[in-house]
Amino acid sequence: MELEHLAVTINQAMTAEARSFHTPEHVFDLIDPSNPHTTLAALFHDLVYYNIDQGFAPQIEEYVRSSLEPRDGALWLRPLDTEEDPQLAICRGIFGFEEGQKLSPAGGMNEFLSALVMNRSLAAVVRREDLLLSTACIEATIPFRKPDAAGRTPAETLFLRLEQTCAGNGLSLDAAKMEQAVQWAVVFANRDVANFAEKEVTRFLDNTWKLLPESNPSLRTQGVYSIRSYRIALQKMEGFLRSLDPGTIFSQFRGAPSDRELAQMRCRAERNVATARDYLGIKLLTAAILEALAEITGGDAPISLFMGDIDARRKGSRLDDYLPARKPRPGLPLDVMLYDLLAHGRASATSFDLQNSPLSLFIYLHLGTEAFRSHLGEAQRMFDGSIGPGAFLDSLPGAMAAAVAKGCSRMAFTRGEGLLAYAASRKAAR
Repeated sequence: MELEHLAVTINQAMTAEARSFHTPEHVFDLIDPSNPHTTLAALFHDLVYYNIDQGFAPQIEEYVRSSLEPRDGALWLRPLDTEEDPQLAICRGIFGFEEGQKLSPAGGMNEFLSALVMNRSLAAVVRREDLLLSTACIEATIPFRKPDAAGRTPAETLFLRLEQTCAGNGLSLDAAKMEQAVQWAVVFANRDVANFAEKEVTRFLDNTWKLLPESNPSLRTQGVYSIRSYRIALQKMEGFLRSLDPGTIFSQFRGAPSDRELAQMRCRAERNVATARDYLGIKLLTAAILEALAEITGGDAPISLFMGDIDARRKGSRLDDYLPARKPRPGLPLDVMLYDLLAHGRASATSFDLQNSPLSLFIYLHLGTEAFRSHLGEAQRMFDGSIGPGAFLDSLPGAMAAAVAKGCSRMAFTRGEGLLAYAASRKAAR
């Protein structure tokens, strides 16, 4: 019955409405039947997703409530006597957290609380030494960290914390076992972000798209979310990938993984991230054009009003049915991989976006790689209020802007007059 309770708790927490990537399926991808320590870490490592789930499930809260103090819209660690709470002592030691500390999602809050649930729910049946090793695996999944001020990598810091936590809590692990534990943790953490090293960019983008509804609740209701909310979701993800250092994705500790494996993973990650930046960039530019057209004709609106429903099949029920055929002019610089992604799509469809991108492809074939990046910069200026939507649209090639506006007029008939007037003005200016 205890096992049943744990299984139900994990399943319920990870099938919450907000989850689309961090689900039980993700757990199964990480389970290793030959290693019970990493398997325990896999089961528990994403149990808490406080910011995404907008709080705790009741069965999770009972494990963590005593250690937390909600204050000023944040969570703080209560100053408790860790001698009377050995599970908290282990988690604080491995994560390097102090009493009274403010917890941050970017600073390992969710991983720390997930590990705390694991330690407290299994304290009566699993040795502390074993829970310590699984806790180290969960700590290693805090992503995208650089070396500290002393030049120590996160894995090297984790080894030091293992030593200190063992010594401070009367746990008996020798140096060889702790070294092996950190190697397990690093390999486990690399598997957790293995999607970055996908051989096919389409599969990497699949998981990127699964993450969008998790952090953007508005995208979870098909046909209702607005152009601006879609743009903001893309903007956040594009900004994240633009700032991401691919060298921080995968780790190594004392030969695990091998130099060859690490180099291969990092090479693929660099390619995938670079391609995804451009893919998200052209999608973001497309959303900016639709948003600007909406703004000059009456304001923000559901994206389906301008583009049609995602699952529409009848001819004439989608915006791309009204776009003129387009071939790139000779010599226009195009990225073959980006072209294929726009023309043929990601590996699978999602509930909030088309698998392929006909409107983005139409825009890309007009602009090419260099020009689309330049116009994306103008779109960013519109987003931050430096220029208005009309000025942004006027910076685009007239024929392209007119064609998109005319196509939108066939879909958003309530805006038809304004959209056709804008299309005519760009044709006249040409």
